[in-house]
Amino acid sequence: MSSLLISRNRIIFFIIILSLTSSKLRAEHNDFSGLPNVSTRTESGFVFSADFLYWYPSEEINDIWASVISVGVDTSSWGAPGFNFTWDYGFRVGTGYDFVYDQWDCALYWTWFRTDTNRSIPSQPNTTISPEFDAAFLTGNSAQSLQGNWSLLFNMFDWELGRSYWVSKGLSLRPFVGVKGGSIRQSIHAHYYDLTIQNVLTTNSGKEHLKNNFWGIGPSGGVDTKWNIKTLGSHFLHFFGDFSIATMWGNWTCTDVYRSTVPQTYSIKTKNSALGALMFQGFVGIGWDADLRSCKSHFSAKLGFETQLWLNQLRISTLQIQRLHGDLTLQGLTFNCQFDY
Repeated sequence: MSSLLISRNRIIFFIIILSLTSSKLRAEHNDFSGLPNVSTRTESGFVFSADFLYWYPSEEINDIWASVISVGVDTSSWGAPGFNFTWDYGFRVGTGYDFVYDQWDCALYWTWFRTDTNRSIPSQPNTTISPEFDAAFLTGNSAQSLQGNWSLLFNMFDWELGRSYWVSKGLSLRPFVGVKGGSIRQSIHAHYYDLTIQNVLTTNSGKEHLKNNFWGIGPSGGVDTKWNIKTLGSHFLHFFGDFSIATMWGNWTCTDVYRSTVPQTYSIKTKNSALGALMFQGFVGIGWDADLRSCKSHFSAKLGFETQLWLNQLRISTLQIQRLHGDLTLQGLTFNCQFDY
């Protein structure tokens, strides 16, 4: 009986020693200086970044601006030729700071992108052009030919607070929260030639100017991911995927003014819309990192495809005096360079 008791005591003592030893080994192996997830950074300091943007904008329902009606002897046709934006350039610059406390980081970015497109509808036999935006439509006039210009100016600021940490040997995450705010200004200029007024063809012309101006501000959040795929000394090759969402308090101001040489002036100003605005963003591609000055400084470059989806951005009204609900998409190539020290 006594020998059995001694054996049990030895077994219990052995289990206690083994538990303490394994706990010590785990603590030594995961020495993260008290942090539950080790940071990807080794130093604190300032961060500067610059992005070159080559984007293609598109907007739903941007072809609801004019009807082209052709009447023939045996056949008739109706068409609604629209605007198509083209690829254009923009930039994004940012600055930030990496904190010592808990290895947090913050950053402030400014994104600027501007583009415009032109469209003309030439005069054709037995063909009339009927405007579909409110002000020109209310005149009851039609045109023989038309020229239009659609411009877009994207001007946005982002502030982020995040922390980048390793979740495995080659995978790191950076969840963040922040604030997004800025404006998206759209302007349409249309010039109508050889107006038909009260069923009489004239040489009069008319000009129409529409504005769809948005500004908003609200909370944002997301996660940046990085997968290291190759290490060459102090250089690292990686894939990345950055995703974010923003919910903003938005305000839309829409105006429509038409003037002709008759003279005629029609002005449409709808009540400002104060609504929520929702934005989704994604940026995926390949990148390269380099540690400098004995890992005290760091340089990185990323090249990838970026897209931003802004829901219900186009809110001007058409002939039915109903607001459009066109989604704005900005997508294309983004080249990023970042230096921290």
